[in-house]
This record gives sequence, C-alpha cells and structure tokens, in this order.
Amino acid sequence: MPPRYNTRSRSGSGDGIAQILSIPSTSSPEILDAGISAVQHTPSGAVAEDEDLDRTEESQGILDASLQPKLIGCGTQVSDSIVSQAINQYRTVSDLQTIPETNPDICPHCNVECSDSDEALCCNGCNVWFHCSCVNVSSSVYLQLQDSSLSWFCCSCYSSPASGDICDHTQLTQFLEDLGGASSSQSLADDIVFGCLKGNDAYKAIDKAYNVIVHWKPNVFLTPSGHAGQNFLTMIKNLFDQFTANGPLKPLALKLILIAGPLLLQKPSASSKSKDHVECLTRRLILWHEGKLSDLLREGKTIQSRLTKSKSGPSPLVIFSRLMLKGQVSAALKWVKRNPSLLLPANSSVLDELQSKHPDPQPADDDCMYVGPIEVPDPILFNCIDANLVRRAAKLTRGSAGPSGIDSESWGRILVSKHFKSAGTDLCASFARFIRVLATEEVNPVHIAEFLSSRVVALDKKPGVRPIGIGETLRRIAGKCISLSLKMEVTEATAPLQTCGGLEGGVESSVHAVRDMYMDDTTDCVLLVDAANAFNSLNRSAALQNVGVLCPPLYQYLKNLYGSPTEMVVNGTKEKLVSAEGTTQGCNLAMDFYGIGIMKLIHMLKELHPECRTSWYADDSAGAGRAGAVKAWWGALQDFGPKMGYFPQPEKTVLIIKDTSKQDYFESLFPGIKVTAEGHRYLGSFIGTKSATESYVATKVKEWVQDIEDISRAASSEPQLAYAGFYYGTSKKWNYLLRTTPDIANLLEPVERAIVDLLLPAITGITPVTDTLRDTFALSPKNGGLGIVNPATVADSEYRFSTIINRELVSAILENRGEEFIPDSQSTLKAKRECKAAKTKMEEDRKFHLLGTCSTSLKRQITLLSEKGASAWLSTLPLKNCGFVLSKQQFQDGLILRYNIPLEGVSLECACGKPNSIDHALICKLGGYTHLRHNHLRDTLSNLLDVVCKDVVKEPHLLPITNEDLPRGTTLKQDARLDISCRGFFSALDKTFIDVRVLHPNSQSNAEKPLLSMYRCHEEEKKTKYLHRIIQVEKGNFSPFVMSTTGGIAPEATAFLKRLAQKLSSKLNQSYPNIMGYLRRKLRFELLKTTLMAVRGFRKNKVVQISELDLNLMNYYIP
Repeated sequence: MPPRYNTRSRSGSGDGIAQILSIPSTSSPEILDAGISAVQHTPSGAVAEDEDLDRTEESQGILDASLQPKLIGCGTQVSDSIVSQAINQYRTVSDLQTIPETNPDICPHCNVECSDSDEALCCNGCNVWFHCSCVNVSSSVYLQLQDSSLSWFCCSCYSSPASGDICDHTQLTQFLEDLGGASSSQSLADDIVFGCLKGNDAYKAIDKAYNVIVHWKPNVFLTPSGHAGQNFLTMIKNLFDQFTANGPLKPLALKLILIAGPLLLQKPSASSKSKDHVECLTRRLILWHEGKLSDLLREGKTIQSRLTKSKSGPSPLVIFSRLMLKGQVSAALKWVKRNPSLLLPANSSVLDELQSKHPDPQPADDDCMYVGPIEVPDPILFNCIDANLVRRAAKLTRGSAGPSGIDSESWGRILVSKHFKSAGTDLCASFARFIRVLATEEVNPVHIAEFLSSRVVALDKKPGVRPIGIGETLRRIAGKCISLSLKMEVTEATAPLQTCGGLEGGVESSVHAVRDMYMDDTTDCVLLVDAANAFNSLNRSAALQNVGVLCPPLYQYLKNLYGSPTEMVVNGTKEKLVSAEGTTQGCNLAMDFYGIGIMKLIHMLKELHPECRTSWYADDSAGAGRAGAVKAWWGALQDFGPKMGYFPQPEKTVLIIKDTSKQDYFESLFPGIKVTAEGHRYLGSFIGTKSATESYVATKVKEWVQDIEDISRAASSEPQLAYAGFYYGTSKKWNYLLRTTPDIANLLEPVERAIVDLLLPAITGITPVTDTLRDTFALSPKNGGLGIVNPATVADSEYRFSTIINRELVSAILENRGEEFIPDSQSTLKAKRECKAAKTKMEEDRKFHLLGTCSTSLKRQITLLSEKGASAWLSTLPLKNCGFVLSKQQFQDGLILRYNIPLEGVSLECACGKPNSIDHALICKLGGYTHLRHNHLRDTLSNLLDVVCKDVVKEPHLLPITNEDLPRGTTLKQDARLDISCRGFFSALDKTFIDVRVLHPNSQSNAEKPLLSMYRCHEEEKKTKYLHRIIQVEKGNFSPFVMSTTGGIAPEATAFLKRLAQKLSSKLNQSYPNIMGYLRRKLRFELLKTTLMAVRGFRKNKVVQISELDLNLMNYYIP
C-alpha cells in the first residue's frame, strides 16, 4: 500500500514551508518550479521592491507586503500576473469549500473519503486530506514530494496568517534539484544580460514594460523598409532563435518580442511620415540594444498621453471605409448597420459576467477520457511548417491586435512583405522553427505565458454580454500553421460523428442530415440540445487526454497551449481574467480542440444508445428517432455530459415532434423541455413544418432587407466599397440559407425588391433599373454583369447543389458510422465539377436569352465585357495599397461606360465640333487624352519590366537603316522609336521591343469586326511596320501589346503577360496564378482610370502657348 504523503509533522511546527500550486494537466519540473517560486515567501521584514507592478485585488487579498517576485529554477522571474493566475485558479475553492470537522479524511472537493490506496495530500494547516487528482497534482510530483521535507497547504490555509512561516531557500533549491530544475536560481539569473540590464534587473524591467504596454492605445506605424526595418526583423528573429536554441534569453524571448512592437514602432505623431518613422526606429533600436527600456517606456508613455480621444469617435461610415480599404469585409459590414454591436464599459457587473463565463478547473472523470498510450509522432511530420507556410498563414490571418497591440496587418507586413529581403525570409524560418518546437516539445508555460494571453472585449448582446477574445496575432498565425498542416489528422479523429473538425461542408451536412432524420417516417421526434457556456466549460484535462489518444500529432501543441491557465486582459481596464478550463478566447484552434476533446462523450452515447441517430457540430447536438430511444439518449447526455464539461440546458433545449396529438405525452416524457410540433432553428437553418419554416425565413428576409438598406446608405457616398461589401459579404448571408433550406424561392421577393429599388440605384447611379438591365446585372462579372443575382431564381438550384456535394458526408451521419471516416476527395471533387458545370450552363442559358432580347448596343457591350480580364476591376476588392480604389464618380462612370449608357452632365457637343458621346470621347484626340491613355499604359508596363529585366528604356530610338532590304510597309524613318525596350525578357541578353496600342472597339473602323479579327488586324499592322526592322537591324524580338478600352487583351499581349508573370513568379517567389491575376487587375485599373478621364475630360480649341509669349514684362512698360 503506497504511503499517503503528509508534509506536516503532527507533533512539530515544521521548519520550512512552501505552498505548491500545481498547474492542471502538467507534471514537468519547470511548471512545478513556477508554482513553487510564485508563492515563495521573502525573509521576515522584506518589502516588495517594484511598486509599479500592478496586482489584482484577489492577489492583494492573499499576498501580503512580504511577498515579492522570485526566480524560477530555469531563471525566469515570475511576475505578479503569474501569481494572480495561480491564486485565481483556486480562488473559489477557498470561498466555497467546507472543511468537515468530524472526518478530516473526506476530500472537500469530491466529498469522497481518501482511502489508504489513494494518492492524497494532507494540508499542513487544517489537517484535511485532498485527493491529488482533485488539486491537480500529478503522480510523479506526488512521489517526489514523499521524499521531501516541504510542507503543503490548501488554498484556504495558505491565505490565512497561520501559514506565514519563513521558507528555507536552501531546502527549496534542493527540492528543485531533485525535480531536475536548476541548481541555483540566482546563478541562472546572473546569466541573463540584456544590454545594460542583468539578472533580476532585466526581469523586472521587461516585466514592467509588458505590464504597461498591454494597456496602451493602438498607435504603431508599419515597419519601414530599408536597413532600419531589416534590423528590426533581425532582432525579432534572434529572439526566436534564443527560444528555440535554449539560449540565455529563452525565458524572456517571447515577452521581448511582444514589447518590441509597441516600444519601437510607436508612432511619434499623427502627422508623422515614413522618414520620421525610419529615424525613430533607428534611434530606438540603439536604445533597445543598450537595454534602456526605461527610456523607451518613458517616450512611449509621453506619446500615449498626447493621444487625443474624440468624444464620439470616427463615424461608422469612416470605420467602414477604412476596413474595406484593407480588405476586411466582415469587420467592415458590422459598421454599416443602424444598430451595430457596441462595446460595453468594463464596469463591475460586466466584469462579473465575464468572470462567470470562465469557470475554475474541474477534476477529470475516467468516464470522459480514452484509455491508451499517447503516441509521440515523428518530428518529420511538422517539417512542412516552413517559411512559406508561415507567410501563407500570415496572409490568411485577419483581425485586431492582442494585448501587445500589434495587429494582423502589422505582423502580416513583417512576415510577408518582400521589402525586407533576406531578413524577412530568415524571420519566417525562425518563427517556423519556434512553431515546430511548440508542436514537438514540452515548453515551460511561464516562458510562453504572454504569447498565450489574449484581450477580452465585452459586446452588448442585447440583452446580455458577449465576450470576444482576441489572441496575440503571432499565436493566431502559429495556430493557423498547425491547422493547415494537420487538417487531415483532425478530420480522421472526428468525422463523421463530429463535423466541426475541418470537414469541408461540415455544417451544411449536419443540417441536411438532421432534416433527413426529421423527414424519416421512423422518426417520432428530434431533440435539439443547447449547452451552457460550452466552449469555456469543456473539461480541459479530459479533452487533452482525448486529443492525445485520437490525434497524437496535435497533442503536444495543445498541451503547451492549454496545459496551464492563461491570462486574459480585459479591454479598457487593468483587470485580468484567468482561463483555466475549456478553450481560450482568441484561440483559432478552439474548434479543433473542442471537437476532438468531446469525442469520448459522443462515442459513449453512441455505444449506449445506437438506436438514436445523432449529429454533432461542435457543441450543437441533435438526436432523432423513436421517443424511447431519444429519451434514453437525452438521459445519458445529462448524466455523462457534465463530467466532460458539457452542461445541457433543458430550458433552452427544444423537442420537435411530428404527431401533434401526442403533445402531452412528450411533455411528460421530457419534463422541462420545450416541445413543439412546428420546428426550430438549427445551425442557421430551420427544421420543422413548411409553415414554420416559411415564418422563420420571413423573419430572416426582414433582416436581409434591413442589411440591404444599410449597405445602400453607404453606397450613396462609397459605391465601390458598398458594392464589394455586398458582393463578398452581405449576399453570402442568404446564400447559406439557400443552400440549407428547401422550397423558399417564393419567400425571397422582398429581398429582390430591395435590391432593385435601393441597392442598384445607389451603386450604379442609374434610375430606374429596367428589367433588361436587371437581367444584365444578374450575370456574373466575367459574363458582363455585376454578379448581383436575384436570390429567388437560384434558391432551388443552390439547395440541390449543396445536397449533391455533401451527399457522402450526409450518408455517413445518417448511418451513424463510428468507424474511421475518410472523405472520398475524388468523389467530392467530381460532384463539385458537375455542379459547377450545371451552374455555368444555367448562366449561359440566361445570357443567351438576354442577348436575344436586348438592343444591339447592349449585345455588343456584353460580348466585349465577356473577354477574359475585361471585368477584373469590378470583381476586385478595393485595396488601397494596391491602387485598386476609385472615387464615387469614377466607379459610377465606369459602370455607365461598361454598358454604354448615355452620360449625364457632359456637353452635347465636343469642342472639336462633333456630337459628343462616349464613343466619340474615347477617340477624340483633342485634349490629349488618347496620348495620356497610351503613355500611362506604357509606363505601367515599363515599371513591371523593371523588376525582371535589365536595360529597360522608354521610347528607345531604333538603329538607323543603311542598306537593309526590308519588306514593303516597314517604317524607314531614321528617327523611328518604339514604346519600350528591355533585355533578358525572352532570353538572357537579347533585346525585346514592345509597342503599345489602346483601341476603342466601338469606333467606326472596329465596330463591325469580330473581336479576334479586330485584335489580329491591329497586331498585324504593328508587326508589318516594325517586326522585320527589329529582326534584321536590331537583332532583337518584337511584341505588339494591344488592349481595348473595355479591358480586352489581344492574343500576343496575353502571351506577353504570361511570360512576364512567369518571370515575376520566379523573381518574387510567388505563385503564377496570383501574379497573373494581379497583372490583369493592375493593367485594367490603370486603363480604366485614363479612359474615364477622356469621358469627362475638359477639351478646348487651341490657345496661345506660353512658349510663344515674351515673358519679359518690362518690354511692355510704358513710361
């Protein structure tokens, strides 16, 4: 029988004591070191040295002035935030537990007696026994504690004066040595050198800086290119290397990375320019390397103190515009609503509700965990996490900043931008190594505590509080890398019983499956379960064990993330919360963690009640079948769910029945549950009768009409941004319902009316919108439309396509398969291709019908706009940094030009004397707009060629002709020039000449020609004039570059662009499709802007030129 460890001598007072606060689900020596040193007492009479470090009210209530931060075994100073974490973790234990007076052998946590066969600890203060599992002390630590002379106190006794004895530091150090810790904390502290800071001073200065910057307002500039930016990236890279190589700065490396941005990139003033930012960064880097954090902190505080805060803040429209110009569509659309979700002030009631949503850790029950070894995957599995994957993850990461204040845009520039050359690549490689370390090695949680922290904001749920967590951007990028690399493993661990684990179409499949269950004749009822605070209440210890058994490659990374409590900073306050149970707010792996962690419960329920068919999407569960089977499944869920941290709420759970005559029977069978024969909402769709479904859809239609009204108001001043927001955001809202709910086409007429009456006039400036134009706008942009479809016309087909694509997964759910499920990617891909072909055929039929009924002019325009790349400007996000932004007049004039609609506000007669029209404005040479259009396209091509070619020259002179025999039609001018020449385009040293032409396809000479013939004619004209002279005299290559004013590109110009894209792809190390897409968009936007200038440009007859004037005004002086 193993002895029960009691650290207290029952007859003596104990010479040395230490409160050991173990951290859930961990047993490493480093973690235990953190717990011990976090609560180690100072000698009697000692006073905490650093008064600037903020303590929470809870820690002040337990720790007296004799406590100060100490050094853990590996040399890291434990800040007050860590102390607060440890104390808050057990705060409610001391508040709630009742110590039995008659039987001290009963554990207060579980009310079960500690038997002789149990691993248990006896408190040195109250003499009450606790199960090790109840206080989260691992078996390995328990066995090592048996051989030590340290005292152990429960949380209640530790907070009382009785435990105020002095700790023998020698005894504590010896205990650390026994656990594999450092032999001397102080000796390792002396090894820490950061500029002029050493040892404990370095810890204090860095910790103080972090505790200050987490409360700063966002005010950083983007990292400048050049040497200053490269040096900044190199410094960050070196800190990552310190961590991965176990360097002296490893305990501080991540904290230094997180404070570097706010301290070094703090914007000096609202009007500062790039030059000022370079100077600031250069100067601050010197202070940084000298370790003068106090100077940097003082400068940052001064800047922060001068930041003005408007009483009302920027208007919602301004915020909408800013976010849209960055490509953040979802975030932007929240600001066009009439009643957007507002941030709640962090008052006491809000803080209490936030705290209530983050419960204390609970002991894991054996019934909730898989039994089996946790396999250690080969590290080679994570070799795919490299610099390229980091860049990809950084591009996919969106959102605001975590506690450190550096958002996804700033980190995205640092990790993705090519301006930093090798420094950026090296940083990505070092960050990738860091992620691989987290995925393959156990890491001291103290070392990554700040990396795992998050910022919590409270949104008005109306009523209630909706907590939104925002994790550190670096953590989100790392999580995205893990998610991308382990998608297949997560799917295999969860599918098909749990559809939230990375399955494509998982949520749609769940809806289809539950609807099929409801429609099945053998089904009496469907139970839709709602769980309370599910993600935050998940039993973390049990979930980690389940991940280890089901998905071993993901285990170590999640163990490092969730092996210990993490800190959350409440936005706008100095308050902090601790996440010790469930998933952490702001973690982008929370869905995978939850989905795998709860699989034991799902499997258990399936084995107990296989006759009840179920579907799970994260915490949304549904059971269907005969009444008795569903009742038994529900009872088991109530029994076993809470052990897993899944707490069903009967008052919010809904039972859908099919036989209305049995309403009373079902209400008695399922007491406390709402029983309805109508139906209920499920995962954004509706399960129930047709009338109830129609009622639900009608409610959603009202919301969508309101959304259209909101976006239409924004379109009155920002039509391009509003169009992009609707195309990429608002319209997706009903697309999901269309794909998951059948027979609702007739209910969508109000949406179509709002589109025609409000949205289209606001975006296009065209009133009224005729039926012909409406049919045109419903076509996709590549077919000449705007992509604003009538939802009623596509509702039935969208639902049919969704059922076809998700057929395989739906069948697996309905069959209640419990074995490993691997989706047939080829089958799914084939289904997608079939649906895509069917959708294309439907649109071609609509286009064919439209061309048969519209005017000749519109028919010609649609044909022109259907050319590849002609509509690239319309389907592109309005990204400011790419130059893809148009003014209100430019955007609406572009649409009018697109459909050749008469332009309002222009003279009926051109200055040249001819009738004015769009076609005339685009060919009239008066005003120089044709030359401007040509020259701007030439300059754009020249700038692109500069990246990959040598000796790029604009308007190069051709070599003179001597005795060459040139074909008829070749230009013989001795001063002949072409638009561009360059070397190294087709071959290494050969010279290539490019001549640009922009034609108008509706001019008199082109209007009757088919498109291909029109382009060939202009290309041949250029080649006849220059090709043979280039070949014979210049010994080079010639390429005519012909585009139309509508954005079409001639065949040889297309071949030229493909070659240019290949060279840019190789040069910039980016994918060819992305480069080609960018080239089409770039050229289309530049051509569109110059074309629009010609439409509204000012023209006048020739006036006296300044060169003809005598500017010596004294000649006109009359005495």
